[in-house]
Amino acid sequence: MEVKVIQVKLVSYPSETDLVAKMAAAICYSGGHDYDEIRKKAEEKPNEYLSKIVKNGHLSILEHNIYVFYISGISRVTSHQLVRKRIASFSQQSQRYVDAKSFTTVKPRSIENSVFSEEYDKAMKKGFELYQKMVDNGISKEDARYVLPNATTTQMIVSMNAHALVDFFVRRLCTRAQLEITRLAEEMLIEVKKVSPLIFRDMGPYCEFYGYCPENDHSCGRTKTLKQIKENQK
Repeated sequence: MEVKVIQVKLVSYPSETDLVAKMAAAICYSGGHDYDEIRKKAEEKPNEYLSKIVKNGHLSILEHNIYVFYISGISRVTSHQLVRKRIASFSQQSQRYVDAKSFTTVKPRSIENSVFSEEYDKAMKKGFELYQKMVDNGISKEDARYVLPNATTTQMIVSMNAHALVDFFVRRLCTRAQLEITRLAEEMLIEVKKVSPLIFRDMGPYCEFYGYCPENDHSCGRTKTLKQIKENQK
């Protein structure tokens, strides 16, 4: 079974993403009551205006922008991490109805570069062979799928608003995030930067975006943790 490469395509997005966010900010911070006035104020704001607001954490202005992605080639391990994201919507390939003959698997780099690589491949093959044997002998696909490994690939349609994407990116671009979901986040960021360059201009791991690490006892050490900052202020 071949290992598939992650594929991410931006399917749908608002036509004027940066302007929508600027207008939301203009409404929050101005006394105007006229559409044309608000739009003009938003259009006149420099690029740094929106980036600064996002950087300062006023992310509710981003929730009016919805981005829809097609994602393929990720493992069930990564999809399980992804669907914990709120607020987002997901439509995922069914293992109940789709025959596993079309599925492939993902092999983490750490396993690929270890002495367990060949043994891993054998375990994957054995699981799929048992699956097919059960299906061929009358076991339903929805029951036979229990033997399929978490390494099995899947595909999804995922939609998130820009606020949710910021939260997703800062968490999953972190060096402590699992490599596969970091790669997914990187590909998604490339896509949204094409259509919303101002909103996502400064996007990066949490420590770079907010200036501190939220992990406290599990920090990689690149920046000070919130706990360390508070201790230094005593």
